[in-house]
Amino acid sequence: MSKLIQLLEEQRDLELAQVERIQPTIHAVSHRLVSALLETIAHDSRKHAALCQALVDVKAGTVPTTLDTDMATAVGLHQSIKQHVRVEEEMIRRLEAILEKVEDDRVRAILGFILRDERRHHATLQRLSNLIDRDTAAFDEYLTLFQKYMVSPP
Repeated sequence: MSKLIQLLEEQRDLELAQVERIQPTIHAVSHRLVSALLETIAHDSRKHAALCQALVDVKAGTVPTTLDTDMATAVGLHQSIKQHVRVEEEMIRRLEAILEKVEDDRVRAILGFILRDERRHHATLQRLSNLIDRDTAAFDEYLTLFQKYMVSPP
């Protein structure tokens, strides 16, 4: 096993252990904003663990570097992503409408954060849909998509 794979696996395990350790605190806190903040951190740790595992799988060669799937699966995946794009569009519209009515700057800031996330999700899903539709996208294209919209959001 390469040193990089070992380090990624250790990081994944550390992230998942942190999620387990923070769960009792999340459930014990009665202040909803504090528990939401902790839930967000736990969610990010799960995301980080999944990303580490994805990198392990790619580096170990256990997953293909292209989306090599049968036509029915590809069509189902594409349709599912298109549906998510439509839902994201609705969430964006709703958040924009809600923001027009909000007077409290603190609430506005949190809703603005959510709106930026939804716009980023929307753009990411649209680009992902385009890559899947092409059926020839390589790992580097998926990596570039991830870097552009998830690591350094526009």
